[in-house]
Amino acid sequence: MELEKASARLAPRSPWQAVDLGTQMFRRWAWPTVRIWLAFTLLPFVLLLAYASMLESWWPLVLFWWFKPMWERPLLAWYSHALFAEELTLKTLFKRWKQYALPGLFAQLTWRRLSPSRSFNTAIWQLEGARGDQVSQRHQVLHRAPSNRAGMLTLVLFHIEQFMGYGLLALFYTLVPWQFNLELSDWFFEQSVLQTAIASSCLYLVLCITEPLYVACGFALYLNKRTWLEGWDLQLGLTRIGKRRKPNGIAAALLIGMLALPFSEPATAVDHRVEDMHAEQQQIIELLAGEDYMPFETRTQREWKDQDNDEGEEASWWEAFWKAFFDRANDNTSTNSKPFSIPDNLIWAVFWALFAGIVLWLLMKVASQVGFTGRTRKQNHVIPTHVAGLDIRQQSLPDDINAAVENALHDTDIRTAMSLLLRVSLATLLREYPVALAAGSTEQHCLRTLQRQHGKAPGIEVLQPVVNAWVRTAWAHRPVSADEVRELLAQWQAVRFVEVPNG
Repeated sequence: MELEKASARLAPRSPWQAVDLGTQMFRRWAWPTVRIWLAFTLLPFVLLLAYASMLESWWPLVLFWWFKPMWERPLLAWYSHALFAEELTLKTLFKRWKQYALPGLFAQLTWRRLSPSRSFNTAIWQLEGARGDQVSQRHQVLHRAPSNRAGMLTLVLFHIEQFMGYGLLALFYTLVPWQFNLELSDWFFEQSVLQTAIASSCLYLVLCITEPLYVACGFALYLNKRTWLEGWDLQLGLTRIGKRRKPNGIAAALLIGMLALPFSEPATAVDHRVEDMHAEQQQIIELLAGEDYMPFETRTQREWKDQDNDEGEEASWWEAFWKAFFDRANDNTSTNSKPFSIPDNLIWAVFWALFAGIVLWLLMKVASQVGFTGRTRKQNHVIPTHVAGLDIRQQSLPDDINAAVENALHDTDIRTAMSLLLRVSLATLLREYPVALAAGSTEQHCLRTLQRQHGKAPGIEVLQPVVNAWVRTAWAHRPVSADEVRELLAQWQAVRFVEVPNG
């Protein structure tokens, strides 16, 4: 590898920073890697899916999943060359397949198949070409503490793959124009060929994204580990310094001319050589003193203001509490150097605050249910204009409800007749008994709200059979008879309400 051609900055990173570098690599080369995945796996997947459909079994698709280490080899080969300014073509990848795919493949398809560090270990066989005992030695060296988090990367990508797969499958079943049987027993025991094909295709589409990402993150972890062990960043820094110190052709010619002058003094040449040596040492010191080699840590410590009381006055309980709080926080911060460390007392303070808030909220809910909320001012509720999609504005209702209902019944339109009766009932009751209704309230919610706040008023008792008949007609598709509609209309007209002018 020619480290000078690397398109990414090779520097010691934490494992998750290295994973982030892998995600950046995938974002930069997303389409080429997805195209490579499709070129090497689409035809085998289609053939195995067809064979699984013929057998009505999942085992051919499980075989495709088991061969994932083989499908990942072309991706790693492409990433390893693209990082160093050489993007391989599909023809070249197919031509060199035996060179990069076969080393260590048998081990990864047998006893090492379920290794959680597969994305990290593949580079040992494929990029280093290790064989025999050398593989075990390299494993011991590269897996030394601190951990490279390759196993955690596999676990995280596995869950992301499952979530994306089930999400894509749920989206598909939401958008299809026909209805599938989504019973759990059907998915595991009586699944049809079509369901198997759809689920497998969704999982394959997810693999088109997660597999190139998984290989890129594993390759980034491998590069980071070798950078820590072999000092690649130091090697690159010293190489750059050496290149800057190389004299060009003109400088060399001037130097030769100066050496040829008879009047040159040896002391001057010695001084220049000493100055050059000092400048070179200074550059090396500045490089090694940078953030990459000499990281420094900034700590923030809180102290109580005017901690020493010269006058001998006794501090209040409030000052003593906060002084003890910050002293304990500083002690926890100084003893715990892990990132994202939070003082224990701060955690307990947040916990008890949340606990007290939840208890207070429950007490208020119980008090409101029992009726201990105290006297409240009567509010002027705004009458809604639409309930369950029905327009209940007075100007939208007919002047003669009897004639409108009879006309609808004459046309055998039970739904229209019931909607007219329900609209008139709701419009009249909500003006007679105003209640607070949210936007989008249903007819059942209106009925329950009226019953809860106004009890068994005559109009509300008549509204209940009207709502039940409307639900049967509109939602259950079991329309009531015309005689039942006339009977409900007669019951409604028998109730005397305050005259409400049209408006």
